[in-house]
Amino acid sequence: MTSIPRRPSRRRVLGAALAVPPALMLGASAARADSWGAPVTVSSWNKINGRWTANNELETYTPDCVWYEGDTLVIKAYNAGGGVYYSGRVESTALYGYGTYSFTANMPNGQGLLPAVWAAYLNPWLPEFDAAEIVGQNPNVVHQTSHDVNNAQQQFSKTNTSGWTNAYHTYSFSWFPDHIDFAVDGTITGTTWYRTPAGTGMHFIANIAVGGDWPGNPDSSTWATADGARYLKISSITHTPYNP
Repeated sequence: MTSIPRRPSRRRVLGAALAVPPALMLGASAARADSWGAPVTVSSWNKINGRWTANNELETYTPDCVWYEGDTLVIKAYNAGGGVYYSGRVESTALYGYGTYSFTANMPNGQGLLPAVWAAYLNPWLPEFDAAEIVGQNPNVVHQTSHDVNNAQQQFSKTNTSGWTNAYHTYSFSWFPDHIDFAVDGTITGTTWYRTPAGTGMHFIANIAVGGDWPGNPDSSTWATADGARYLKISSITHTPYNP
């Protein structure tokens, strides 16, 4: 989920011994692993506060739209009226390196929404790897995208005729020194061959964008729920380090 404009879709993963990285389990083009560390739960966040206009989006991010229910991270989006939309966005306080970035998430649907679980360097912004983005009015397709430091993009998609939203699925990518393997529910969806600049790290990020160039604007159907809001719920966020 980037502030850099996206092009339309073209087509549109745990440590050593008992915890084997998904990419290795599935027989992907595995890097030569010296070692895998144990999975680490990501739970320390910066909550974004302020109006967000990138990509012509409409939301104002507020910490009030982010909280925990037990171990589940909840992000809320709603229409406050008068053209004001509130939503939540979190960015991990720490940077993480090579390894598997995994989100088990229940994504919302709805016209004009773009829920996303992803990672980026942030300072500077790129590179960016999107574990999952779903255009709210097209809940049967999940998109996964790599953006290099020049914003050259490679995007993959996976279709589920039953829909991806309103149910938990695991969206992940495994980042190696020379490539990134994307996966959904443990199945590899695509590989980007890309050598990341030395010293690069990634922040875990999750949010719901409202409106913008890709999903278009919300309408009355978007908020036709019992409480007039939509929710992104993430029950597990982990980083499993890979040590080349």
